[in-house]
Order: sequence, then C-alpha cells, then structure tokens
Amino acid sequence: MESDKMIKPTVSYHLFLYREELARRNARQLRLSRTKIDITEELISRTVKNIKTCSMDDLKAVNRELVFKRKLRNRVSKLRKEAKLAKQ
Repeated sequence: MESDKMIKPTVSYHLFLYREELARRNARQLRLSRTKIDITEELISRTVKNIKTCSMDDLKAVNRELVFKRKLRNRVSKLRKEAKLAKQ
C-alpha cells in the first residue's frame, strides 16, 4: 500500500506540471488536458473518500467535476484523432 502512494503523483505535482506546460512557448493542448483530467480525478477521489461528511454543496461540486472530466476526456480524444490525422 505504501508503494501505491509513491507511484501516484500528487495534486501539487500535477499543478506543477500544468504550470510548466503553460510556461512553454508552444504549450501542448493534449498534455494540458491530460493533466487537468489527472487533477480533477484526484479531487473527485478525495471528496468521495469523505462522502459521509460531505455537504450538498460538496456533492454538487463533485457532479460538476465529473461533467468537466467527461468533457476533457472527449477533448483529449478529439486532439488525439487530430494529431493522428496530421501525421498521415
């Protein structure tokens, strides 16, 4: 179990990666979106772990995060398809 925590990057690290990518002259949209998904997943999992103590506002926030994550996944899928077409 201890090794699981070492393998999975923290939200802070994902935010660091996101900022680093934004600082690049030509930021890669696919990488930015993937990092956003990772951050959102971590925030959702933290809230779900404490679901018993969540307020209604917290549950609404989780719902918004889930919708946001779904939209990001669709965007990543489209970006991958576009990149694949551009290579051909």
